Parts: sequence; C-alpha cells; structure tokens
Amino acid sequence: MKPTRHTHTARGASLLELILYIGIFSVVSAMFVGIVFYASLGWTRANVESEVKQNLRFAMEDISRSVRQASSVASPAAGASANALSLAVGGQTVAYSLSGTTLQKQIGAGPAEALTTGDVKVTYLSFTTSQTTAASNAAVQATSTRFAMSVGYNSDSPQFDYTQHATSTATLQNK
Repeated sequence: MKPTRHTHTARGASLLELILYIGIFSVVSAMFVGIVFYASLGWTRANVESEVKQNLRFAMEDISRSVRQASSVASPAAGASANALSLAVGGQTVAYSLSGTTLQKQIGAGPAEALTTGDVKVTYLSFTTSQTTAASNAAVQATSTRFAMSVGYNSDSPQFDYTQHATSTATLQNK
C-alpha cells in the first residue's frame, strides 16, 4: 500500500495582503470620520444661524407690536436716538434696554424679562423717534420709531461667528 500524501490547497493570508487590507480599512475609516465631522459641523452651523435669526425676529416683532400699541414715546425724544426705548402702552410704561448683551423688556414696575437667550448677544441696539406734523396747524400727525439691532452668536469660536442685523419702523397708534 502506498502512503497517501495530503496536500493543503488552502493558504492563509500573507503579510503583504494583511498590510494591504489594513491600509484600505484605514483610508475608508478616515474618509468616514471626515464626512461625519463636516456633516456635524454643518449641522451645528445651521443651528447657530437659526438661533440668531429666531432671537432677532422675536425681539423685532415684540418691539414692533409694543410700538404699534403705544400711545406715546417717553424716550428717546422726537428727533433723538438712544439705545433704550420707553413707551406708554395701555396706561403702563414698557421699556426696552440692554443688560450686558441681553435685550430686556420691563412692563411697569414688574421685573425685567429677557427677550434674547443666553446663546446670542446683542451687539448693537438703536431707537430713533420721529414725528410728522400737519403744515397748517403744526399738530402731530404721527409718531414713529425706527429701531435697529444686531444679534450675534455668543461664542468665541471663529467657526460659529455669525451676526444678523435688522432695521424696522413702526408707527404709534396716537390715541
């Protein structure tokens, strides 16, 4: 009887193949991490812009509504500009001002409430009051207030540096 010879046709991976697989895996992993990083950065940037725009829109709408409901402007005086606004609305004083970098609204003697969140900072605030008069009797026809504001994201990181500016004018009801 002849001894049988066993031949193995299956071979293991060589060292060169193993290095090649590790290299391919590393490149694919690095690409995946880069994609996830930039997608996350884009998502965060979109949230930053949304936060700034929402705060600015809310503050501008609130000021505009108060001015339209007001019967008079206590300050700034007609023809003047200031960084605070005081109105007479329904027998109460409504005041807007900055406290640090936060826009605040105070109604009467009540506590001031923040109109902007801590995520943003108000970097510019200006109110200008003007009056139009009738030429024949010099009576005040209308009082309007022009207000401008810049709001930026509250971060020291340059990648989240985003500021939005808005200007609007509202006319008092003059009752």
